[in-house]
Amino acid sequence: MIDLSVLDDATIWVAISFVLFVLLIFKPIKLQISNSLDKKINDLKTKLDEAMKLKNEAEKLHKDHENNFKINLQRIEKIKLDTTNEINRIKKNVNEELKIITSRKNNTFDKNSKQIEEKIKDDLKKEILSNTIFFTEHRIKKELKKKHNSKFIEESLKKLSKHVS
Repeated sequence: MIDLSVLDDATIWVAISFVLFVLLIFKPIKLQISNSLDKKINDLKTKLDEAMKLKNEAEKLHKDHENNFKINLQRIEKIKLDTTNEINRIKKNVNEELKIITSRKNNTFDKNSKQIEEKIKDDLKKEILSNTIFFTEHRIKKELKKKHNSKFIEESLKKLSKHVS
């Protein structure tokens, strides 16, 4: 038959009670560990989802900033081009205005110079004519008085005598 004396040994009962204790505690501990691990997994998933959302937002912001940067660079280039074109247009207008002003000044100077030249010519002509008339008159008077006076008288007398006779 079965030897029941083994059941008298306390070590066996301690071993059996330890195994029963472990079996009874294993399920609640397993549940508790499982719940704890599930909670940590869920927390990690939540954090991972948040991290992914943040990453996606950061990537979107980065792309938006890159696009804005490109757009701003294009705007800057357009502004530079527009500014250069405006500067060239203004330079062209200023140069044209300077040419017109210079031309007007030159024309005015030429007109004034011609007027002054004409006035000087007229004044010189008048002076020369006046002097010529004065000197011619003076010479004629002087010559008539001295030399021609006697010839003039003789010729006049001859002419008179011819007409009288």
